[in-house]
Amino acid sequence: MKNPEKTQAIHNILNDYATALNAADIASIPAFYSVDGIFMPEGYPTITKPAHLTAAAGTYLLKAAFSIEYYIEDIVIDNQFAFVTAHAKTLQKDSVTGVVIGKTSRDFFILKESENRWKIYRYIFNNVTVIELSN
Repeated sequence: MKNPEKTQAIHNILNDYATALNAADIASIPAFYSVDGIFMPEGYPTITKPAHLTAAAGTYLLKAAFSIEYYIEDIVIDNQFAFVTAHAKTLQKDSVTGVVIGKTSRDFFILKESENRWKIYRYIFNNVTVIELSN
């Protein structure tokens, strides 16, 4: 049986994470990850340290006029871990050409609960569709 309070907290953290990404709020991004959190983006090296998250986010988010929205499909909670299957829709603008690219991805989060707060423990995604929307 799902715990509605924990499920809502998981929805909230992923919505807040998307809001931080969309605002290019680079300083707040590492706070969404556990101390031992890992981000495995498609096509890029695995990011394992908060300082690397900040550097990678700063370079990418500011240049790409990036926006994302997560659609959670399933949440399984097992003790201090939550397994979240989602998909995301993103838009990003190439800073050189001005071309806007839309992507849909499959996203998988493992969240870890610590001190009554969920944090991203592992995050991996792969793009399913990529569409050029304009130039």
